[in-house]
Amino acid sequence: MEQLQEEILKNNFYGGKNMRFYIVDCFAEEKYQGNELLVVLADRKLSNDEQQKIAREINFSETAFILSGKQSDGGYNVRIWTPNVGEVPFAGHPTLGTAYIIDRVLEGGCSDNVKLNLKLGQIVVKKSLEGMTIEQKTPKFGTIVNRDEIADVYGLPNEVREDYPVQWVSTGLESVIIPLKNRDALLKTAVNHDKFRAYVARHPECNCNHLFFVDMGKSLFAVRCLMEDFVEDPATGSANGNMAGYMLRYNYFGSNSISYTVYQGENMGRRSVLHIHAELNDENWIIEVGGDCRIVASGDWE
Repeated sequence: MEQLQEEILKNNFYGGKNMRFYIVDCFAEEKYQGNELLVVLADRKLSNDEQQKIAREINFSETAFILSGKQSDGGYNVRIWTPNVGEVPFAGHPTLGTAYIIDRVLEGGCSDNVKLNLKLGQIVVKKSLEGMTIEQKTPKFGTIVNRDEIADVYGLPNEVREDYPVQWVSTGLESVIIPLKNRDALLKTAVNHDKFRAYVARHPECNCNHLFFVDMGKSLFAVRCLMEDFVEDPATGSANGNMAGYMLRYNYFGSNSISYTVYQGENMGRRSVLHIHAELNDENWIIEVGGDCRIVASGDWE
């Protein structure tokens, strides 16, 4: 590990002999579970166009580029790209997986936390019992969508709960949070493309991820996240951070300090486990989304 670390630090940022890459399963308790991520250690300055092409080539939901060594502010410069939408300011599983690679490869497992300088700003990822934990930004709350309208888009007549709202929330990357009545409703959720486009025309700000959740009892939730490009995500750290803010805002647990576990991606054959902790004290928000990672492959990007 030390020899590999020295070689990477010697050759990268910028002007190295090769560009290392890692494929990481994020929010995964074992390999081939969780959400896939490509992490690239740049060996030269990469244009926006080349970063976009690499993200499109691997075609994971996101690809992360580590573009510097540790900076004076303690952070590493990182950019996150989707294959089709382009760069995003923040996303949960790329932040988690990139911090995991920085800790394991660039810092030799010696760090207590890793700081990522993203388009959103600096995000801190801490080591934890769960693996790594992302400290997300203070949530913003926006549009409340009529539950019948969202039920029509996703084929869920009489399946959306009436005791909590359907609402746009963002801790860095926005999503619409949707409470469902039971697990059957969660499993049959499917977007009608034409109705979704009409819905977005009425609510342009809602052209984003939609996170559906079901309370399984004993602080355990099952969720599905359907993305704006009609692809489902097996693990969505940003949207689950939004859900944590939503839980606190609507006093879901009857407490201003909450901890719970989320299962996601089970219906896709990529079971993801996310550990959530959040607090609200006098408008001071703490939102933490944690999970483990597994390296699946590594090599040189030509």
